[in-house]
Amino acid sequence: MTRWSICCKGESVKRISDGEKALFYRIAQMKSLLPFLTFFLGIVALPIWAQPSSPEEFIAAYRTAMQEKSVGKLDALTYTVGMSDADKKQADSMQQMGFRDEAIAGITLEPLPADSPSVAIMNGKRYEQTYPPTGLIKIQYGAANGPDSSSQGYAIIGGHYFLVSVKSTDLGWKGPPDKPLTFMVAGWVKDKVQIQATWNTSGVDQEQSFNGNSGGGMGQYWVKFTVTSADDATDLTLVLSEDNKEIFRSPPLKGKGTIEYKK
Repeated sequence: MTRWSICCKGESVKRISDGEKALFYRIAQMKSLLPFLTFFLGIVALPIWAQPSSPEEFIAAYRTAMQEKSVGKLDALTYTVGMSDADKKQADSMQQMGFRDEAIAGITLEPLPADSPSVAIMNGKRYEQTYPPTGLIKIQYGAANGPDSSSQGYAIIGGHYFLVSVKSTDLGWKGPPDKPLTFMVAGWVKDKVQIQATWNTSGVDQEQSFNGNSGGGMGQYWVKFTVTSADDATDLTLVLSEDNKEIFRSPPLKGKGTIEYKK
């Protein structure tokens, strides 16, 4: 068996076996890997393991965070991959604004609406969800003036439940700031009238269907707008505004047909 020795000044020589030498070598290896293991286990893996793995756990954790008005606990439930520090700060501010003093009447997981937008563009930035949502977590309050509710997207990732947040990408837009774009369809009837809109925001055209008699968002200008009626009994008028100024008012459409605006 090969043996080796170490000594220090003023100390006697101590001989160490090959087995002990191998043990010391393995300890040195582990010490050199410790920073990487700490980073991987402490920052990447542990939060995943700690996430709720059932609807009941997820709802309970969300209820606690909302009751305690804890932004930190909501952050711990949130999937933040791809978010900048500015995104996180803005998200925390929005969460803070969402806290309520009323008692929580109930929390449920709801399906994702079919017309739920996945991308938004505003003020030179593209906003999108940090992960494609599975559905919505809805919180119901027992307000004094009647029930009220709010909801947020959630996703199931690797069998664990996360709140979905929003990340942004700078588009390099150098033009003027976006302004309010709004519409109103007088005489709108649910399931009888279809609304399709195209508008420009920070130099990018966007398109969306609307299910309601009014709405809008931020942008540069309306590009195209159509209102189509499938009912002989309707009496419709379309009004479009940009920067709180009316730019278009259609003649009344009575019965079936289409109102169209083009820039």
